Amino acid sequence: MNKSAQKYYDENKNIWGLSQNYKGIELYPIRIADTKYQQLFYELMTHPKNYIADRQVIKMSYLKFLMYVIAENADIKNIEEKITDFLKYITKNDDITFSGEGLEIINSYSDFSIKCKIGDVIFTERDLDNIREIILEQNGLSIEYVESYQSKLEEQLIYFNKANSDMTIEDEITIFCVLAGLKINEISDYTVYQFQKHFARLLLLEDYRLYKPLLISGQIEIKSGDGIKNYSSHIKKSRRYDGILIPAEEFFDKNKEVFSKTSNSSK
Repeated sequence: MNKSAQKYYDENKNIWGLSQNYKGIELYPIRIADTKYQQLFYELMTHPKNYIADRQVIKMSYLKFLMYVIAENADIKNIEEKITDFLKYITKNDDITFSGEGLEIINSYSDFSIKCKIGDVIFTERDLDNIREIILEQNGLSIEYVESYQSKLEEQLIYFNKANSDMTIEDEITIFCVLAGLKINEISDYTVYQFQKHFARLLLLEDYRLYKPLLISGQIEIKSGDGIKNYSSHIKKSRRYDGILIPAEEFFDKNKEVFSKTSNSSK
């Protein structure tokens, strides 16, 4: 997250499902039951910009990028209407309007600026960049995660995910409720962030309960790594390609014997 947005962001609010305040406007997290706005979140907020090798695109605000690059290429219809609807949900404010300055002399995207009025507060394009970064964080993502996109790795990730799991959000919710001993209507007020954090901890607990006794009894053996991760361990924030890439140190550690033989044979 950039320093300008960081000044307004309080990470501790996310675990309690509280709103983030940006220049007097409250930004509320998405609830797990509000599937329409989860879809809009991914449709509008998660497009990587920096991977496009076009100086003009890299310099433009995310709002312009969304309106003039993504909307055209991805055929997103009624883009301004969708952005307005999404911001109304996030801010719990129905008074949202967009306006442009310099539209009559437009020759390029940089010839005019777009402003967004939410209630009585006017936001610039850069304000909306900050708001986007805050929205990403409070809903379980980050600008770093989004901008780490690489087309070739993304193809491998999609293939890996399809091969290893075909769970839908309905599956995730029902599994979560079974593990947590809750009814579905009891979690409808969970935020997406709360659901992700709680679900990850439940899965870690299940793995620990399943494999730890087998490890202690000698029925299974783990040759490398840290063993069975304790359910009370800190869960690090995952990177976009953690599922298909491993750190170099971990790779060499898992293949010590191979590299040892190679080194000895070269002497």
